[in-house]
Amino acid sequence: MRLGDILTHGARVRPGRTALIADGAALTYRELAQGADRHADALLAHGVRKNDRVAVLTHSTPAYVQLLFAVTRLGAVLVPLNSRLIPRELAAIVRDAGARFLLFEAEFAAAVDAIRPALPGDAKCLCVDRSLPGHPGLDGPRPPGGPAAAPEPPAETDVALQIYASGTSGRPRGAMLTHRNLLAASTSAAIELGLSHDDVFLSCSPLPVMLGTGRLLRFLLVGATIVLMREFTPGEALRAIGRHRITHALFTATMMAQILDLPEAPQCDIATLRKVVYRGPFIGADLLRRAIRFFGCAMVQSYGPVESSGILTILQAEDHSLEETARSIRMLGSVGKEALGVEVRVVDERGRDVGPRQVGEVIARGANVFDGYFGDPGFTAEILRDGWLYTGDLASVDDDGTISIVDRKRDTLMIGGISVYPKEIESVIAEHPAVSEAAVVGRPDATWGEIPVAIVTLKAGETPDLESLLAHCRSNMAPFKVPQAIDFVASLPKNAQGKVLKAKLKERLVGRRRYPS
Repeated sequence: MRLGDILTHGARVRPGRTALIADGAALTYRELAQGADRHADALLAHGVRKNDRVAVLTHSTPAYVQLLFAVTRLGAVLVPLNSRLIPRELAAIVRDAGARFLLFEAEFAAAVDAIRPALPGDAKCLCVDRSLPGHPGLDGPRPPGGPAAAPEPPAETDVALQIYASGTSGRPRGAMLTHRNLLAASTSAAIELGLSHDDVFLSCSPLPVMLGTGRLLRFLLVGATIVLMREFTPGEALRAIGRHRITHALFTATMMAQILDLPEAPQCDIATLRKVVYRGPFIGADLLRRAIRFFGCAMVQSYGPVESSGILTILQAEDHSLEETARSIRMLGSVGKEALGVEVRVVDERGRDVGPRQVGEVIARGANVFDGYFGDPGFTAEILRDGWLYTGDLASVDDDGTISIVDRKRDTLMIGGISVYPKEIESVIAEHPAVSEAAVVGRPDATWGEIPVAIVTLKAGETPDLESLLAHCRSNMAPFKVPQAIDFVASLPKNAQGKVLKAKLKERLVGRRRYPS
């Protein structure tokens, strides 16, 4: 089974049922499939072939959904681009992927012009919603030569998505997810969440970011209706629940905090909500309790990195209790138990299962586990060992098998639901002419989960210039990556091998220089 089979089935079985609602317009499953087929024919005529990397820069729109199925139907690989990134960051991803095609919505034309030098010489930039000067439209005039031969259907083991979170050492890293990976994760999530064709899902997270695509697939798999928000705003999300009679929604901790802080929130109609899914594991207990009280429906937590197609464990609704018992408090701080079709363990440095309440690394295997990192066999071998995915998350296990994440083994931050490697922020800061060294750590934050904090040493003779450093950061990285606090120090604490001791840096966050975001 391949991704395209989801849409083919929906168009045959429920042709007139609404698949997507966006910007006040609706598309049926038949119309969605027809649009995907039209785009696939156009891409074939423009020269897209099997295994080509096709970068896509759009908002959460029906065009993105149709392109997802069009690209993967041809056996090519979709490379979603986060529209919140600046051109420098986008170019790094496009360059790493070796994308021969860049598909974009018209409003991103300026960003595409900035990215173009990073593309291979024969690459094509095609606008998906209309033709622009210098940018032919995807559905416009076709290249000469007649229609190309229809490609062989992709195998389920072929790569469908190549998703970039962030990169270390200044280099992005693309996780390759196959048709099999994505369908296994979608099936597991659909069963665990009890989804059906009667459901209406509010999609708030950007589809091209991280695992927005996977969340989409689980609802299309069962023939449900999806309401797409181009960009999240808390008030519009609440209004959409009442307007479209939403039954399921997925929120990050940041989204929930923004919704709960709205003065008009208690007056909004959310009576149709049956289930709210949120992403773990670093969500404050106070925020979670407020959310349980406000939404008044089943709450479910889903945990899993990109490399697992987004699902490893589920904390079920029955484990979300407001009782002040030891078990209830413990469960709210956990990520639950392994999801259907996934085997999850917590192991020590020698690969042995840890005992109850001991700490080890979360590892997992299953059909949902990714195919490796594009062009990086070394790190792939480090993270995939003997069929097991080593997540880099440290956790403990209770007597009943409940898993609680306690820390990260790898140096990563989770900012508003987006994974960011401190190394890429540090690399940008180090480019400032006054900076000698920089280290970035995360500070817990009730709204964003974590915020980046920079500790900086200066070159001899330089004096701290906060505004100059901030201007440099804002010009060279996406806004959500810009440090929310900066501390200038004489030296960074290091071990005997010269490695920065970030645990000590987290202890000294008191007294840092701060500024409004």
